[in-house]
Amino acid sequence: MNVASPTEQPRELRFDRAPDLRRIYATTLITGRATTGPLPAVRAVRGAVRADLDHLADYAGLCGFRVGPALPLTYPHVLSFPLQMALMSEREFPLALSGAVHVENVITSSRPIGVDESFDLSVWAENLRPHRRGRQVDLVSEATVAGEPAWRGVSTYLSKGDDHPDAESSELPSLDPVRGVAAGPTWRFDEGVGRRYARVSGDWNPIHLHALTARPLGFPTAIAHGMFSYARVVAALGPRIPEAGVTSRVWFRKPLRLPSTVRLRSSFASSSVISLLAAAKGDVEHAVVEHTW
Repeated sequence: MNVASPTEQPRELRFDRAPDLRRIYATTLITGRATTGPLPAVRAVRGAVRADLDHLADYAGLCGFRVGPALPLTYPHVLSFPLQMALMSEREFPLALSGAVHVENVITSSRPIGVDESFDLSVWAENLRPHRRGRQVDLVSEATVAGEPAWRGVSTYLSKGDDHPDAESSELPSLDPVRGVAAGPTWRFDEGVGRRYARVSGDWNPIHLHALTARPLGFPTAIAHGMFSYARVVAALGPRIPEAGVTSRVWFRKPLRLPSTVRLRSSFASSSVISLLAAAKGDVEHAVVEHTW
């Protein structure tokens, strides 16, 4: 595991507004660099963050959430994501941002964050490690309200490179209960949904926008944002998921090409639910989501 020295005080990148992601992506597409050094001791920080209610409504409408008194479980990720990208675009960051693929995400909610509450965001990188198809790293985002932790997200990104066939991989929960469930909701994701989600999330990664921009990065078509399909699953589960004291984990199994038709199946237990988002026809499994509380 390649990490920054624990005795090294992290340097802070402070922002009073969200970094411009289109400029970050444009710069990294030109440079395309990656180093071989350790993770830098850097934190990206943004204080006194408040949700813009118009933006929240646009996000909720696209992803299927009902706007209520608390932020949707996945919404703080949208606000922390620009800080993640700013950190990954730093010159000393050891993985190239261009072409990085989001492979897993874990969200823990300690308490709901009100739509009108102010909170602080902090993002750092840890756990640089081999992956069977390259290297991966965790970007940790934390939201605190009045100094108390309220929400934490761990986003795992893969940068393809040299194969490491013996690299450890995270273990999926058993899918036997959910594979036998009768079909749930079916959704059609059209070719333009990647551009619509980019507008509300700020994630303008070219792999999500159009086939012409995805092909140079190894994808035959544009692929859906993982956090969009994940948010659709979370929204569909609705009030069956607690607002606090919950851990939500998603494994992005196969890229969801656009356009596609998908079907959601879920299996509920007393304190957990496992969901599978898969192709409506065939056996391609795109995402596995587990909630525990």
